[in-house]
Amino acid sequence: MSTVEHRPEPRNEPRNEPGNKPRNEPLSPDPPSPPRQRRERRAAIGLGVAGLVVAAVALVVPDSTAAEVCWTAGFALLFLALVMVVVRVVHARGERLSVLPSSVAGWAALACVVVGVALIPTPVGEVSLLLGVAAAALGVGAVTVRRERALPVIMLPLFAGSFVLAFLLGELLLGHE
Repeated sequence: MSTVEHRPEPRNEPRNEPGNKPRNEPLSPDPPSPPRQRRERRAAIGLGVAGLVVAAVALVVPDSTAAEVCWTAGFALLFLALVMVVVRVVHARGERLSVLPSSVAGWAALACVVVGVALIPTPVGEVSLLLGVAAAALGVGAVTVRRERALPVIMLPLFAGSFVLAFLLGELLLGHE
């Protein structure tokens, strides 16, 4: 007679890790975000609202020079708010920022910015506006779809898109003297 030990077969259930909740416990809402993330979110929202208010002041200021300064400062604040939001999204994905792009869309966005800036003083300077919009679209696509995390791809295309938007809206709403 032989003695054979009988071991129970292991179950193929997920372990109780942070991402896996036991099946019998109800799903609870996500825990509140740490104070640093809340501060970053509030700062980005505050900058965005301040940018909108300062840009809106440009519409009611009678002096054209002051209106131009308010308009530019408002869009600079909006640009900073956008960068903070995108950097926060990259950090929320658990990724670190890098210096060089890692996707073709990131390199294309940077190329559009460089060519657009190079074309500004030329007779075909209007093409730089189209390249600014293309750079912004490629940059947003690179960050969202291709999971790009290079800081130049975040900042430069957003700056180009913000500049084009500020320029076009400024021409339409404020005009020239």
